[in-house]
Amino acid sequence: MRIRRLKLSGFKSFVEPAELRIESGLTGVVGPNGCGKSNLLEAIRWVMGESSAKSLRGGGMEDVIFAGTATRPARSFAEVVLLADDADREELEVVRRIERGAGSAYRINGRDVRAKDVALIFADAATGAHSPALVSQGRIAAVIAAKPAERRAMLEEAAGISGLHVRRKDAEQKLRATEANLARLDDIMAALDAQIAALRRQARAADRYRSLSDRIKLAEARLIFARWRDAAAAADTARKQAETCETAANMAQNALKTAQSAQIKTAESLAEARDILADRRDDASAHGHRMATLTSQLESAEQRLKDLDRQRFRLEEDRGDADRMTSNAAESLANLERELTASKDSLASEESRRPTLANRLESDENSARTAELALAAATAQQAGVEAEWRINDAEVNAAIQRLKRIESDQFRLDQQITSFAEQDTHNAQVAAAITLRDQATAVLVQSRQAAELAQITKQSTQESRDSAASALSAAKAEITGIEREFQALQRDRDARAKQASAKHGLPSALDHIRAKSGYERALAAVLGRDAKSPLGAPESAQDGRFWTGNTATSPSPVADNLAQYVTACPPQLAARLALVHVTETDDSRTLNPGEWLVTRTGHLR
Repeated sequence: MRIRRLKLSGFKSFVEPAELRIESGLTGVVGPNGCGKSNLLEAIRWVMGESSAKSLRGGGMEDVIFAGTATRPARSFAEVVLLADDADREELEVVRRIERGAGSAYRINGRDVRAKDVALIFADAATGAHSPALVSQGRIAAVIAAKPAERRAMLEEAAGISGLHVRRKDAEQKLRATEANLARLDDIMAALDAQIAALRRQARAADRYRSLSDRIKLAEARLIFARWRDAAAAADTARKQAETCETAANMAQNALKTAQSAQIKTAESLAEARDILADRRDDASAHGHRMATLTSQLESAEQRLKDLDRQRFRLEEDRGDADRMTSNAAESLANLERELTASKDSLASEESRRPTLANRLESDENSARTAELALAAATAQQAGVEAEWRINDAEVNAAIQRLKRIESDQFRLDQQITSFAEQDTHNAQVAAAITLRDQATAVLVQSRQAAELAQITKQSTQESRDSAASALSAAKAEITGIEREFQALQRDRDARAKQASAKHGLPSALDHIRAKSGYERALAAVLGRDAKSPLGAPESAQDGRFWTGNTATSPSPVADNLAQYVTACPPQLAARLALVHVTETDDSRTLNPGEWLVTRTGHLR
């Protein structure tokens, strides 16, 4: 057998109908992992009659049907068609189809067959769903580790005799079925013998019943004759008695006629009295019925009056609710108009301020850069001053140390002078020591003055640095505020653009219609919840409510239509507003189909 084509539809990953042609020579199927190469081999095994879902990498046989993805729905069936040539070069078409909840069905060349017939056909061709020629994943290792019995099955299939085993198994099953039928036939024969014996007993009983029935019929005939004879004699006796009774009956008849004539007269009198009594009863009943009818009518009228009062109260409440809703809608419409006007003015003013803010932002950025440069310069100058201050501080400390040494030397010299004065010797050395002390004192005074000057310079430099840092912080805060204001303006502009492009990219009716003063409530009552519906038809078929501007159903607009009191009316609303009467109060006029009536206070009919 040579497989020529394989058609798949809805089988695992092949959701769309696909066809694999196996030409002469070597045919290879290559692709990345998960593209469906193994599904082709499993489709061949499935159409050959594979009945194990586990060998097809599934939990149930319906798992071979395409289960669907996030973008594609699941299929309800799977079908695989195998076209091959048998040993006689005749075309063989095997089809297997499975539906959810209905199981599998096989067809060979258009005829419905059993799975067993399909397995026999492929077994005769030395192949099948479990053929070693169908090598799937892990099959090579299984062949290498196969047991002798499994290797024998492979060799028998290669020799083309595996179909004989299948047919032998089929013949053995048929033989066992025949033996079972024969055993059952013996049981049936034994049961039939028992039934025959019972029927024979019933036949004997029937013969006895027939003879007894004949004897019973003869006895019944004799009994009927005896009864007829007795009845004839009784009839003669009864006839004589009847004649006697007839004579007595004639006499009683005459008496009855006399009594009947008297009864008729009495009955006529009684009938007249009954008629009079019936008339009186009818009159009383009529009066009673009339009274009951009037009472029920009175009760109905009272109940109807109560119902009308309740309806009037409910209508007044509904009217009040409608007035409140209309007034609220009018107020909301007016508020929305004011907010829209204020938003537009604010947007215009903010847009006009935008160049100024941009220039201000640029100037602030320049100021910030200048402040940063000044801060850097001040920081460098401060570093130099601090370095100079540290040097001067070191010099002051050195001068203080020298002063201490000089003071100690002076104290020592004073002691020496005192001792020398006492001894009146070494006057020249004393004068030199005094001179050195004066010089050291002068140097100490100069050092202290330089330290004080350096401290003053340091303080002024710190003040300059602090002022520069304050200016920089103020500039950064101002820049942050400007950026936040710019972002808020940009968000507001985006929100307005998004709101303008809402409703499928179409403007809303409320944004493009304006009513004259005093007619806001009437316009709000007519538009109702459709005031925010978009103007124009959508580009594609979409669900929703749209003002498309179709022609009016009435041939001509009404005289007092609402469109006359609308200053800005889109063309999509002109046909609707042209059929709305506007009055001060509802005058109960008759409206044509498609026409509305609204009062200036918002009452709509």
